[in-house]
Amino acid sequence: MFWENETMQILPSKSPPEPALESASPDLLRRRSVATVLDVLVCYFGIESVLIAIFVELLPRHATTMGSGLFVWSVYLFVPIYLTYCFVLEWKYARTPGKSWMDLVVVTEKGDYPDLFACGLRNLFRYVDWLPVGYLLGWGVAKRSQTGQRIGDRFADTVVVRPKVSVDDEYVG
Repeated sequence: MFWENETMQILPSKSPPEPALESASPDLLRRRSVATVLDVLVCYFGIESVLIAIFVELLPRHATTMGSGLFVWSVYLFVPIYLTYCFVLEWKYARTPGKSWMDLVVVTEKGDYPDLFACGLRNLFRYVDWLPVGYLLGWGVAKRSQTGQRIGDRFADTVVVRPKVSVDDEYVG
């Protein structure tokens, strides 16, 4: 089954792969973008859909009176759910499922796995990325950086890199 396949694990492995610091570059921005889209889909259609279904099941009268307002609430709830998802998974596993699927890992500039503070700071700046022009700003900042760091990465001293041995054999450090 796909969740047993090493390249398509639902959750990242408990021990993150050894990072290849030399792979930090703007060249990874496409992979990072795909990882972000995958994580957004997991959060919105996975986690948030389950929460909405539970709400509708437990409080059907309130859900019915809310009507389309339920969708508006889902959009408001999405950002804190997504930020918490990224923070917890990057802190515990140094990667989200999207990053795991795209063969990426978050590390400090020294090559260590990020601690609670670094993950918190890195993900706090995702609010800047979610501003109306945030992703364009974040993309531009990362593209200009030699190591591909977005604004949150710069403040947290983190980088997104490939593992030393890549699953898809594109990169072997």
